[in-house]
Amino acid sequence: MRKTLWIFVAAALLFPAAGCKKEPAADAQARQQIEEAQKKLAEAEQQAAEARRQLEEAEQRASQAEQQRQLDEARKKLDQAQRQAADARRQLEQARQKAAPSPAAEDGKASGSSSPAASSMAPPAPAPKPVTVPAGTQVVIRTTTTLSTKDAKDGEVFHATLAEPLVVDGVTIAPKGADVEGVVVESDPGGRVKGVAQIGIALRSVQTVAGKVMIQTGAHVAQAKSSVKKDVTRGAIMTGVGAAIGAIAGGGKGAAVGAGVGAGAGTATAMATRGEAATIPAESVLSFRLKDSVTVTVK
Repeated sequence: MRKTLWIFVAAALLFPAAGCKKEPAADAQARQQIEEAQKKLAEAEQQAAEARRQLEEAEQRASQAEQQRQLDEARKKLDQAQRQAADARRQLEQARQKAAPSPAAEDGKASGSSSPAASSMAPPAPAPKPVTVPAGTQVVIRTTTTLSTKDAKDGEVFHATLAEPLVVDGVTIAPKGADVEGVVVESDPGGRVKGVAQIGIALRSVQTVAGKVMIQTGAHVAQAKSSVKKDVTRGAIMTGVGAAIGAIAGGGKGAAVGAGVGAGAGTATAMATRGEAATIPAESVLSFRLKDSVTVTVK
């Protein structure tokens, strides 16, 4: 009985000891599982952190791309707005130019005129057109200097002005007062007894609205007054003086001889005296006719 009791006691003591030996193995396994779980948790948390970082980077890149896109759109809108502003500025300038009054309108305002024609734009200038001045057209000039056979030579050039405007079919080719250039075509002082001095002039150019134009005209000839009467009177006087001297010297015969001597002296004096000069005074109004037609381009 006691032996059996000791057996039970020993068994009781053995069984608890055996349980105590199995408990540390379970704890180690549990601890290992816990460590593995902690390791997996750490790895999962690390992966989650990496995924979070990648997500943030992706979101940042997306934000930058969106900002760049918005910036590009803003730049495009700015360029378009600047082009529209430039077009509007150009249209405004054109409108101002169209609305600007013409000089005629300004004159109308200054004189108190309010007619619609005064406020309209000035018409464009007419295109240049050729105008032909026909042969035979009269050219009226006024001399500015005296022309005389005393000093004028053949071929000498002189200047004058138009006394009347040169007009063809209502178009003014040269205004009154325009410069005219002429030439002395003949300057003949004349003979000592027979003939008289004469001077001839013609025109060779006129200053037109298109500039200097060469022309050809007929000549205007001026003659000196005849000196024959003066020469005869001078001879008679000299004959009378010679007769008086001859009479004093030798009576009737002396008078006859003296008269002959006086007549000879009178004739010699007349032959030695040149006739008066032919002159065209300054401020003379003279008319000429064109020999050939000329064409002038009038603006």
